[in-house]
Amino acid sequence: MRKLIRTSYSLLDKGPLRALSLMLALIVAGCLFWDPSRYAAHTSTLSVWQGVLVIWAVCAGMIHGVGFRPRRTRWQALFLPLLALILCC
Repeated sequence: MRKLIRTSYSLLDKGPLRALSLMLALIVAGCLFWDPSRYAAHTSTLSVWQGVLVIWAVCAGMIHGVGFRPRRTRWQALFLPLLALILCC
């Protein structure tokens, strides 16, 4: 499992993918700040867990996009950029 996580993280450790990750995270964060009522649980069709996933995707996308690379495998697994890119699209 450790090798799979490290391999997938190193495959996505490219400049254009980092730029894409940063741009998508900034766009989603901008949408979240622009109209937070769309992401609120009581005023939209989103559940609470979906809002948490969106916020996690923004955080993981920003971490990957600015060039920070976690050293430990558990942090690489937690902030896996592939899942963040999928959720931000």
